[in-house]
Amino acid sequence: MKVLSIRRGFASDHSSTSYEFLAVDKPLGKKERSDVSKLSSRVSPTARRANFIYNVDGYDIPGGWEKLMIKYYDVMYREEYDWWTLAMAFNAKPEQYDDLAEFEFDGATEGMGIEISYTEEHRMIITINCAIEDFRDFDEEYEDEDESSVFSTDNGLLNALIQVRQQIIGGDYRALYAVWEKYGDTDDDNPPPKPKSVKKGEEIVKNFKSILGYIE
Repeated sequence: MKVLSIRRGFASDHSSTSYEFLAVDKPLGKKERSDVSKLSSRVSPTARRANFIYNVDGYDIPGGWEKLMIKYYDVMYREEYDWWTLAMAFNAKPEQYDDLAEFEFDGATEGMGIEISYTEEHRMIITINCAIEDFRDFDEEYEDEDESSVFSTDNGLLNALIQVRQQIIGGDYRALYAVWEKYGDTDDDNPPPKPKSVKKGEEIVKNFKSILGYIE
């Protein structure tokens, strides 16, 4: 297992930190919701979503957000002032970790980049540290690749993560390469492999890249 790391560069002089979690593959049962609610008196998780807000420096999710991604949730974003953490998790075989690890990098801009972790629970966790522009243009309805089911949220950024996660599960890593194009070091002698350009899913990648920004 690769130990989950903590991005120390995401310190801020702003006292508010917020999280939004979403269960995509499977809703939480009563016991699971109860376990999540015990982490904070302010959180009231539904079968699909949970939101944490901390307005005082030094307070955060007990045990870290990664544990929630291992046990309960599939996508998450964290906002602390202008710094954002985007995360996607899914069950995967170890071989996929070898492929995804090639996209791990620390950006030319300090604090930006991608972290890839694979846990003993066979959960792949992809963490993108970034800045965010406007994400309101993402449709509120998401259809999966075979259009056999529809999953909807009222949150544009969660929808973006749902779409990108689905691509990654299927072996399409263009969105991760787009993150490197935004924040990576162009002088790097070992850049991540450039995925093939195909029309299917191209709009998802384009839209996702468009929301990535810089700290001013």
